Amino acid sequence: MRADPDRLHPPAGGRMPRRRTDRLEDVLAWLAASLVLLTLVAAIVAGSTVLSRELDRAERERGERTPVRAVLLEESPMLPVAEGSVVLPPARVPAKWTGTDGAERTGLVTVHGMLRAGTPVRVWVDPSGALVGPPASAASASIVAIVAGAAILGAGWGLLAGVWIGLRRWIEAHNAVCWAREWDRVGPEWTRRFR
Repeated sequence: MRADPDRLHPPAGGRMPRRRTDRLEDVLAWLAASLVLLTLVAAIVAGSTVLSRELDRAERERGERTPVRAVLLEESPMLPVAEGSVVLPPARVPAKWTGTDGAERTGLVTVHGMLRAGTPVRVWVDPSGALVGPPASAASASIVAIVAGAAILGAGWGLLAGVWIGLRRWIEAHNAVCWAREWDRVGPEWTRRFR
């Protein structure tokens, strides 16, 4: 039995014959590249949407929250500091302030560092005069948007990488089985021929 000459020599064009799995791998690579780009676009769109929403929220908070001057009623306590730390942890200290409605109020405010009783500090209040945090800034809105976009990008690309690795392993396993079957068929003839 003579070997098929087309099996021993590459085609006239110089290219090796392609298996179905080679063509499937090409299609999957193009699909994966397209999905990578689509994920990038989705992350940019999501980040832009989050940025717009966060900037609207920051603008609304700037309109609703008012800075007022509060006066500490007690000295800020000396909290334990981690060894080698140069930053004092924040402490909650009783203070009094006048709300936007003119009523005097008291409550706990967060301060940084060692402050004496009677020290004025800036706090933020809502329309009812209750303590609230400072309004969000454009910088914090940008950070939230970047984190949202990066999370979508990381999750999408991670999922695509996992699927790609799984498909490549399946294709390699399938090719190994096909090559073993083909070698079982042509191996004995090649072995006799090169002895």
